[in-house]
Amino acid sequence: MSDLDRLFYWRGIAADYLNYRGEHVDVPLENRLTLLETMGLDISNAEAVAEAAYELDVGPWRHFIPPLQTYVVQSDENQAGFYVNLHPDRLGMELAWSIADEGGTVIEKGALLPKGAPEVGDYVYNGSRYSRRLIHTETKEPGYYNVTLTLAETHDEPIATLKETPVTIDVSGRLAIAPYAVYQPGWLAEQQKLWGFIIQLYTIRSASDWGIGDFSDLEQLIVKSASHGADLIGLNPLHALLPDVAEHSSPYSPSDRRFINPLYIDPKKVAGYDAVVAKFDAEVQSQHQELLVELRSSEQVDYARVKVLKYQVLEKIFDNFFDIEYAQETPQCGAFKKFIIECGEPLLQFAVYESNNNDWQGARYGKLQARLDVAPDFTLEELAGLPVEIRKTILFHCYLQWLAHDQLAACQQLAENIGMKVGLVRDLAVGAEGGGAEVSSNPGQFCTRASVGAPPDPLAEQGQNWGLPPMDPAFLRETGFAHYIQILRENMSRCGALRIDHAMSLMRLWWCPPGTTADHGAYVYYPFEDMLALLCLESHLNKCAIVGEDLGVVPHEFREAITHAGIFTNRVFYFEKENYTHFKPPENYDVHALAMVNNHDVPTLKSWWDGNDLILRDKLGIFEEGVDYDTMVEQRRFEKQQVLDFLLKLGTLPAEWLDLEIEKPANESLISAILATVSRVASWLYVIQLEDVILMEAPVNVPGTYKEYPNWQRKLSAGIEEIFDNKNVQALLSRVNAERNS
Repeated sequence: MSDLDRLFYWRGIAADYLNYRGEHVDVPLENRLTLLETMGLDISNAEAVAEAAYELDVGPWRHFIPPLQTYVVQSDENQAGFYVNLHPDRLGMELAWSIADEGGTVIEKGALLPKGAPEVGDYVYNGSRYSRRLIHTETKEPGYYNVTLTLAETHDEPIATLKETPVTIDVSGRLAIAPYAVYQPGWLAEQQKLWGFIIQLYTIRSASDWGIGDFSDLEQLIVKSASHGADLIGLNPLHALLPDVAEHSSPYSPSDRRFINPLYIDPKKVAGYDAVVAKFDAEVQSQHQELLVELRSSEQVDYARVKVLKYQVLEKIFDNFFDIEYAQETPQCGAFKKFIIECGEPLLQFAVYESNNNDWQGARYGKLQARLDVAPDFTLEELAGLPVEIRKTILFHCYLQWLAHDQLAACQQLAENIGMKVGLVRDLAVGAEGGGAEVSSNPGQFCTRASVGAPPDPLAEQGQNWGLPPMDPAFLRETGFAHYIQILRENMSRCGALRIDHAMSLMRLWWCPPGTTADHGAYVYYPFEDMLALLCLESHLNKCAIVGEDLGVVPHEFREAITHAGIFTNRVFYFEKENYTHFKPPENYDVHALAMVNNHDVPTLKSWWDGNDLILRDKLGIFEEGVDYDTMVEQRRFEKQQVLDFLLKLGTLPAEWLDLEIEKPANESLISAILATVSRVASWLYVIQLEDVILMEAPVNVPGTYKEYPNWQRKLSAGIEEIFDNKNVQALLSRVNAERNS
């Protein structure tokens, strides 16, 4: 194998793939070379290529242990372990080892000659056969541990006296002992089929909203949903967005996946709100109320003005907090500082990014006049040494995160308190914007010249480019997967389950090169076994069930692995067909799955039936070349006939639809019949979009558009109170609840 081929292999750049038709496609060499360049490699220099190949191929064998290694404990195992890489000359050296918990307490230790340990791998280089030996441990509890190794020169003394032997080599690394499956909640043992709703939080309207759905509106949705028997609420990603939120409002293209969008904070729930509002003079109070009414009545979220409305109030609340609580170091100040310390360097880096970039009309703590650059390990103590106005600006953004995390936690606690078995299902985006906080504060973690996307398919002949820089697989390994663990840990908190968007990213991602279309890319493979093991571990540590969005072209080995790991798959009625024609009977759905009729990337049920999504795509001119509108209409007519046949066969077709007339517009009886009938699925989890309950047509997102359509802005057409007071809605939810409990 040439140095270049070794480099392709160890960098995970695939030479081929199976397309959506199941056909084998060879990736042109030029595509693969371009991706190597995006990874920062000089492919024009043979010596540089050879050195890079050596570091990835041979280098790991010259390190006794990696920065972090995983051990997956299978169901029939009563032990765990870790491996050590050794040169043949060191197999006879005496090895003392110890395992300490994250607090530093040694919980197990031992000593042995490595040549007596089981060999689990080898590598020959320059005539030397390196050997990987497995050291078994009694420690098998899921968690992170610190492993310390001491290798001593061979001698004739008993191993028991090893501690008295002069040390020749001393190394350490981390060990992640993981269960073979993700966390399996107690309700699974009850074999009860649960149901709930999926919602884009910002779209929720209520009598008291601030022009955007927030955590108080979510609390109201939780209470009303639970009263009808719902056990879960699926949410869009709650990630922090770019400062110019009006231009970058997609929750799937965030600034930082480790933090929360502060616009979801309800200022009324923040301690000190009443005191601040009471000080408004008559003119300010009037202006505030006028803007509030205007934003509340708008059909779309006006992100820029919502930000001004909320931030101006939150700034004043923070002023009081800083001058009183923070200055006097009250218990509230202690709780705030504890939050900052627990979040660590990532929060301070995020707050500095926000301070350097975030601005809004009339901002008190807006963009700093002079850019502030801090070290990656910037601390709270160093923050205290900055000028007071800079310090307050940074603390303001930390304060917003504290409030957001607290209000989200209150939502999940409420769901648990009123008996919801799952509560919130959070959503994790596949990446973050290149200009955002997450990427800019982790420059080595991402390959910023490339972007994540998808290979060509029927709806995108040149593939898709999502504009999000991918994480570097090699850097992930080198840094002990620290960033990946951070992302998982943050998004598994304050919820009952986590949906991973494009879960295939655990195994591979389609990388798009710069300056050309996505079809010039290739798949780049990731350390799947390690990433899956860490997902299982974090799931257990956070007691969080996992849903993997596995739509599209998915390799058999990936489905097999996530099934073995107990991850819920994702099933969408629109795509669940047998022989590519007939809609799949409910009893044939995967059991360990989250099922739904549709999601945010496809039309609402009413729009789908009436064909308004096709009309819109034709109007916007976003049909792919070669796709004919009339052909799409005919295909939809066939699918609609299949829906009626589906309902008729199951005995749920409304009487007024027995004429099987597919040209009639969808009405409440048809939509309710579809939602209730699909709720019979064998899947443990089933969710409904609130948009379908109220027969909405306008999409919240039209894939393939940017400026052509106001994506991620459309609100629900009715408020929460109105929706759940509607007799037809109540009847539908009662029917769904009965189906799920039958």
